[in-house]
Amino acid sequence: MNRSTFSKISWLWILAAVLFFAACKDETSTVPQEVLKINKFIKDHMDIYYYWNTSMPNINYRLEADTELYFEKLLKTPDDRWSFVTDDIAGLEAYFSGVSKSPGYSIRGYLVEEDSDQVVFFVEYVYANSPASEAGLQRGDMIYKVNGQVLTINNYGALLNADAAEITLGQFNDGGSITELSPSVTIIAQENLAQHPIVASNIIELGDKKIAYLAYTSFISNYDTELEDLFKDFKAAGVNEVVLDLRYNGGGSVSTAIKLGSMLAPATANKKTFIYERFNNTLRQYNELLPFDLKDESNLNLSRLYVLTTENTASASEMIIYGLDPYLEIIQIGAETHGKYYASITISDNMEPEKRTHNWAIQPIVLKSENATNSIDYTKGLPADYKMDDNWYNADLGDPEENFLAAAIEHITTGSISADRLEAAALKSSSIAPLSVQPFPDPLHGTMYIDALPSR
Repeated sequence: MNRSTFSKISWLWILAAVLFFAACKDETSTVPQEVLKINKFIKDHMDIYYYWNTSMPNINYRLEADTELYFEKLLKTPDDRWSFVTDDIAGLEAYFSGVSKSPGYSIRGYLVEEDSDQVVFFVEYVYANSPASEAGLQRGDMIYKVNGQVLTINNYGALLNADAAEITLGQFNDGGSITELSPSVTIIAQENLAQHPIVASNIIELGDKKIAYLAYTSFISNYDTELEDLFKDFKAAGVNEVVLDLRYNGGGSVSTAIKLGSMLAPATANKKTFIYERFNNTLRQYNELLPFDLKDESNLNLSRLYVLTTENTASASEMIIYGLDPYLEIIQIGAETHGKYYASITISDNMEPEKRTHNWAIQPIVLKSENATNSIDYTKGLPADYKMDDNWYNADLGDPEENFLAAAIEHITTGSISADRLEAAALKSSSIAPLSVQPFPDPLHGTMYIDALPSR
């Protein structure tokens, strides 16, 4: 090869390299530096903390203009349905502390008929000292119209999520038509509403049975003191049976789950394994056994526990069931649970708010939870011993006549639940289509989290 030919080839290679790097520069130049900063923050932390970190695809974060989409691309599907990213770390922290903008009620929607697009919503429960409670709403109320409009599958999301809503209630007639009730009530969503997770409690005495009932909607560590005080009252009253209502509980703090489990467990379980936390191989030094920590003044020393569940019972709620299962009898009434045995952690660029350089945070799955006997089927939810549909709002939570609580009481007193009760699927004596619709897609539902990595 002569010098001239060699020079031409060399220049061709140089030109190709210049064009290649220019192309790369052109691609990355369209991604703002602030986006690149957040993307790198995500990559660096997911590489270390994500439970499935070795399964993540090799994606060049410098070419990803949409941070949320980039995060989603990293997740292991279909295993991971729970990790998420947010650009509002303050809002996330407020949510985990039980504070959010809310009208103060939980509702569930149904199609009026299977071939209709009309929907109605029933109030499941109302938080105390909320706009909904002040307006007089209560469990079983049927929301028929909002701002004068009949609810449909096309408009209910916008109407029910409005900051201010004029709510018209209704009731079904025997023929299936709806009678509008008056007057309407106006509810304005409250900023920073504190949503106390203990929405109902009661002690029911039947002969030698003293039955404690607790409707608990979220594992929020801010309310641990109130939860422990309640169990001290249960203990002082001589409670010997507990009905724990987790139908509306999507999870929360692992530390709170340990506290609740420790108050329910038999005395012989003290210091024994409640949960084993298993991290990825990168963080395997953090694998840890979490023991029960019983306190005489609040531990009920139960030999069995009744738990009420729906498909929305998830995460830390499920942990109570499978964590206690090796130590006492669990009687589960309702539906199969959500099926989430993994916990996440909040990661921002600095956990001290005043030192943060951006508002983004990730909530990745970082560990799998196993009970003392590792007897969990991680592919599905926890099956109920007695199946019941939660669509009959016949009484307030905690009322002995409320359908689910009445079923538990029947089992406590007779050892069984009648077939008539199990088959009951009426909703205020109506027969609307059982296909439910979700009013508020909640990315945080099913979030079980740890506050920090264990110290080593």
